[in-house]
Amino acid sequence: MVANRQGKKRFLVLSLVLLAWVLAIVLRLFGLQVLGYTTYMAKIRAQTNRVEELHSKRGTITDRHGEILAISLQSKSAFISNKDAAHSLVVLQRFHQRLPLSGVQRAAIARRIRRGEKFVWLKRKLTDEEYLRVRPLAEDAAAAGTVDFLDEYRRVYPQGTLAAHVLGGVGIDEQALGGIETSLDPEIKGRGGRLKVLIDARKRIFQFKYLQQPVPGRDVHLSLSAPLQFIVERELAAAVEAHGADGGAVIMLDSRSGEVLAMASCPSYDPEAIWSTAPAVLRNKAISFLYDPGSTFKVVLAASALEHRACGRQETFDCHDGVFAVRDRRITDVHPFARLSFDDIIVQSSNIGAAQVGLRLGGERYYDTIRRFGFGRRTGIRLPAEENGILHPPADWSGVSLAFLSFGYEIAVTPLQMAVAFNVPASGGLRLRPLILRDEPLPPPERALAAGCSEQLAEIMSAVVRRGTGSKAAIEGLEIAGKTGTAHKIKTGRYAGSYVSSFGGFFPAADPRLTMFVMIDEPEGLHFGGDVAAPLFRAIAEKAMLHLGIFPDSPPPGGVRL
Repeated sequence: MVANRQGKKRFLVLSLVLLAWVLAIVLRLFGLQVLGYTTYMAKIRAQTNRVEELHSKRGTITDRHGEILAISLQSKSAFISNKDAAHSLVVLQRFHQRLPLSGVQRAAIARRIRRGEKFVWLKRKLTDEEYLRVRPLAEDAAAAGTVDFLDEYRRVYPQGTLAAHVLGGVGIDEQALGGIETSLDPEIKGRGGRLKVLIDARKRIFQFKYLQQPVPGRDVHLSLSAPLQFIVERELAAAVEAHGADGGAVIMLDSRSGEVLAMASCPSYDPEAIWSTAPAVLRNKAISFLYDPGSTFKVVLAASALEHRACGRQETFDCHDGVFAVRDRRITDVHPFARLSFDDIIVQSSNIGAAQVGLRLGGERYYDTIRRFGFGRRTGIRLPAEENGILHPPADWSGVSLAFLSFGYEIAVTPLQMAVAFNVPASGGLRLRPLILRDEPLPPPERALAAGCSEQLAEIMSAVVRRGTGSKAAIEGLEIAGKTGTAHKIKTGRYAGSYVSSFGGFFPAADPRLTMFVMIDEPEGLHFGGDVAAPLFRAIAEKAMLHLGIFPDSPPPGGVRL
């Protein structure tokens, strides 16, 4: 009887233990399959699936004639399906032997392999030559199933360095890096896609599934002319080298519309290697280089004096034989003059004469003209990193500011701002916003100078080239209107012994087709604008006029007119 009770008691205990064990299993399964379903399924998917972002095809960029400047081409990207780290590392070494990788790249790939990542990029956006070199790995029995390829788009610039600073470039992940690629990135890049990578139980990639197809970006047509851009870049590079300069910039505008036909900054770079280019080289000097314009700014002074009738064109001014004091500051002329007419102050580029005109004109009237010519603010061109320039209001001027501003000091400008200003007399007194896009709507022009004053200014500027400081820009039989400039550079807050040489002008003077501004930064030896920048203007103009069919009015002596 006692034994029977003990047996029942043991059975009861075992039953309770078994029931508790079964209950614990049920509760655990309930927690895993019901309460934790979402969490654990997410972990399973994470282990068996991976979502890769795919880039869309960027829009094609062309010049005004349809010449391709930037295009995205389909290319192969190599990756490792990492199911065995030791084997994958051997395959990585074999890939490196066929297509050398940098030490940093190899180390980064090896780390991802050792971490157990199943999808590891080897190299993206291979060139056709690179793909042919590594494709046999995917067909090799020892590496098959480990190395494979995906289709992506690679940005290509068929014209090499042509218009690099206008175009900009893109990074490996299609991120825009400067130029039009940046300013129009939302339109050019389109909409990216998403790709799901499926991994089987043996941790092998067995399928790709598109979750979202990429949408290509829109094409962009620039106002640039590839032939003119080539001429400008070649001549600018030659001038920079010949004068041992730090660099330079050239802007060529259609005088009638304000369209940018060419924009060059030297030194240039390869847009396909933009990520490895020094920041100083990436800088587009045409829109971001700030400097005192020097005597080229006398064009604005002359425009203001004519507009406000501050003096007659033949009225003479005392030029003090080359030395003149304004308060405690001294103004000098390279070539001393006793007296000069208003016209000849511009033609011979007298700083003293310009200061006399400016003092008579007065600060408020001069400042008003400067603003109407577009200084002190961006031009509005559709390019990133454009500078405003520096223009202080008359209330902030010192007792000598007006005199020095009259010949282009105490103001900072960009070459593009100067090109737009020089286009005012070329366009009959209108200030036209520079356009870089071919299909960009023409904004309404702003009247910066009366038409009659514009004609008079063009006459004076023609005399600068015909018999003044701009004679080295002259082309026989073609009337060019222009102005030279030579300005000290500011370094560490003070004017240094280095210079910026420049020349702006337009032609044919009677019916302008092209407006151009050239700037050379820190030439060695000869540094006057008439010796450095004017010949560059001429070299470009001679070739541009032939391309556009602008012929001289009369043949040179002994020549034959075609």
